[in-house]
Amino acid sequence: MSENVFIPKMNQSAPPKQEQVLEVESTGANDAGGTMLRVAQYAVILLAGSIAVFFTPHLWASLGFDKTILAFGLAIVSVISLSLLALRRAKVATVLPISLGIFWVLVMAAMVSGLHSGDIQDAMRGSVFDPQTVGFLAILALTMTISLSLQNAKVMSMKALAFFGLTAIVVLLYNVLRIIFGPAFLGFDSFGAVTVSPIGSFNDLAIFASLVILLGLVTLMQLPLKTWLQSIVAGMIVLALFLLGVINFFNIWIIVGFFSLLLFVFLLSRDTLFNGAKTAVQSSRILLATTAIVCIVSAVFIVAGDYVGNKIGQMTSVNYVEVRPSAEATIGIARAVYSDNLFMGVGPNRFADAWRQHKDPAINETIFWDTDFNAGSGFIPTLFINTGVVGMTLLVLFHLVFLYTGYRMLLRTTQHDPYWYYFGVFSFTAACFLWLMSYIYVPGSAILLLAALFTGFTYVAAGALLPMMVKTVPLAANRRRGFFLMAAIILIITVSIGSLFSVGKQYVAQANFTKARVQSESVAVFDQAALAAFTLYDDPRFQSARAQVQMANLSSLLAVEQPSEEQQQQFLEVAEQALLHAEQAVSADLSDPDHHALLAGVYSNLALAGIDGAAARSEAALAEAERLDPLNPGYHLIAAQIAARTGDVATARTEIAAALELKRNFTEALYLSAQLDIAEGKADSAIATTRTIIRLEPNNPTRYFQLGVLLSANDQVDEAIVAYNEALRRDPQYANARYLMALALLNKNEQAVALEQLRLVQQTNQENQQLQLLIEQVESGEYQIPEVPSIEAPVSENAPTEGFEDAVITNSDVETDLVTPVNTITNSEGAEGEPVVDETVDAAESAVEPLPETVETE
Repeated sequence: MSENVFIPKMNQSAPPKQEQVLEVESTGANDAGGTMLRVAQYAVILLAGSIAVFFTPHLWASLGFDKTILAFGLAIVSVISLSLLALRRAKVATVLPISLGIFWVLVMAAMVSGLHSGDIQDAMRGSVFDPQTVGFLAILALTMTISLSLQNAKVMSMKALAFFGLTAIVVLLYNVLRIIFGPAFLGFDSFGAVTVSPIGSFNDLAIFASLVILLGLVTLMQLPLKTWLQSIVAGMIVLALFLLGVINFFNIWIIVGFFSLLLFVFLLSRDTLFNGAKTAVQSSRILLATTAIVCIVSAVFIVAGDYVGNKIGQMTSVNYVEVRPSAEATIGIARAVYSDNLFMGVGPNRFADAWRQHKDPAINETIFWDTDFNAGSGFIPTLFINTGVVGMTLLVLFHLVFLYTGYRMLLRTTQHDPYWYYFGVFSFTAACFLWLMSYIYVPGSAILLLAALFTGFTYVAAGALLPMMVKTVPLAANRRRGFFLMAAIILIITVSIGSLFSVGKQYVAQANFTKARVQSESVAVFDQAALAAFTLYDDPRFQSARAQVQMANLSSLLAVEQPSEEQQQQFLEVAEQALLHAEQAVSADLSDPDHHALLAGVYSNLALAGIDGAAARSEAALAEAERLDPLNPGYHLIAAQIAARTGDVATARTEIAAALELKRNFTEALYLSAQLDIAEGKADSAIATTRTIIRLEPNNPTRYFQLGVLLSANDQVDEAIVAYNEALRRDPQYANARYLMALALLNKNEQAVALEQLRLVQQTNQENQQLQLLIEQVESGEYQIPEVPSIEAPVSENAPTEGFEDAVITNSDVETDLVTPVNTITNSEGAEGEPVVDETVDAAESAVEPLPETVETE
């Protein structure tokens, strides 16, 4: 076979051919039709150039929703323009890709799965049009479809590539400058950290940077550019390599390294192995040097990414790690879901529900025990779980047919148009890389939209290089067909405008709600903002937030020992509102256990106030939450706290035991258990029991924490500090142990060391008012030991959420096959695998005696 994907065709003659698309037999004047076509084309061009950089100030509705609303708006403009254009044509010649049709069938299958999922709103749209929703999949299909408007339009396609290249330079330069000058540089009140950028998360930026590298190498190889243009492209590749080095996404290094090595070998051997092929672009020094640099850098990071990444991290002060469910854990969830619903899956955008139901109990022994992952190891594997075997089959078939289309376009083409061949190689390479990344990672909205856009561009190139793919579609051959065409177009336009209006209302609701949470100066103002948001879009999160506000008011009123008549009336009003909002949140999303737990909390407060039947309803709501999230020990803890408040110690201990059975190292449960022992005067026996357990579990930091609490209550302050130190030696991020050790140090007048510990705790508890007050008192020298809560642990632990932006992750945190770090983990010493040890623990240890022999370790 003489044709090859790497062989440029710039010098090959391009025979003239007839215009194929939207230029066949106009039924009237061409001016209006031409304008409509240009509107649709410029919508595609604008999407290609702006998707990487578009955002709204403050990101009130989330960055992903910003990208989605932009793509949807431009897609609707294009659809309406092309629909009106159809009225001006008797027939049209266009490429009809089979893979595009398969993707639209996938959207329909996902819709059916969503209708049977039990949570239709989450499946169809979610809160912020999440990438796993049916609506977002439809936008991806729309993006591929409207890209076909660029068929046979070289100038327009050139503008799309040029606009994309320009914004790519902007994105690369912007992020490099922020890494150099810090997050305060050009933050636009939207990007408070260098790990967030207009393209998305740090790993989304890594995908975009690697895309620039691959497309830059393709461009240098395919186009006969002048030296200064080659230098610009090479400079973009160098900037992208720098960003990849900072982010250190291991899987990307493998892909980039393999591609660059393949290209480098081809460039060195094409004069001998491919000497029969005619090529227009010789292997320039810039091309060879750039390819070699990419190969070498990739090899270095593949072999020694932990060491090199650590050095770069020290220079840039950037250390970023994202953790996702491993492929093994994702397969386990898929197996469990398929056993329940093989064909339709759990439903679009419902992976978190499946994770709560079917996760491995071993995850509870890690810091990710309460993390509700919204996706698995990759975007496509998550869709396999969400949409079942039907969706999996359609997705795999879509990609296989798309690959075959690219194979035919680049290796079996009979057309020799050098521009369209370059456009095809460029688009096909981009689409293949981005879809490949969706199998091994969960990209953000911008990356997925780019994948859809370049897939559509590949179809455009295929239409030019494979004439047999172009089909003539009659539109209005007679009056009857013309009537139905008009009716269909009116329906399309009406549905399009209505859909855009509905999604716009959802966007405004989310933006206003988030803004109110940040900027509201009073509870009443926030409540009204949440109500207004709920009126626009009935997201249960809005009602849940209102219920939480009212429940806080309820708790404060319950704390009044002798309430006045006015306060009693206020209590009834607040209780009514809290109950109403909590029940509405539950009704809107029956599958969310947090809403049921919130309802249980409201009823428990009513039970404390002596309302008949409230206790039973609280237990019922909490039981439903446990059913929906059976492996989460937190609900047993809530039940234990409720029982402890009402004086039912036996039930409290039973629930604590149930919580510890699910999670042996559950700090809050052990703390409550210690408080119950202290309240019953059983501190001495509890100390002996805890020391016995420590002999059996010498590396369990939570047991040392429990011992410290008991020793502090027994006035054995020195031994308590030692116990807290032992807990921190085993877990340097243990916030509660550090906090209580600081209190013990204050009892010994070790203010300086105690203050140092408190400031470390504050780094992960910025909103803890009790902690802030204590620090201010210690700094002023007029501190008062605050009352330690009798039931709840004093501070929150540094448990990661779905995004992990606020968590310190080390290899010791992910020593499980259930989750895996996306980025290479490093530490200050550059030794991968060692947890970051806090030196302030040693400073605290110097203030006390060594560990008593009664607390043995092995």
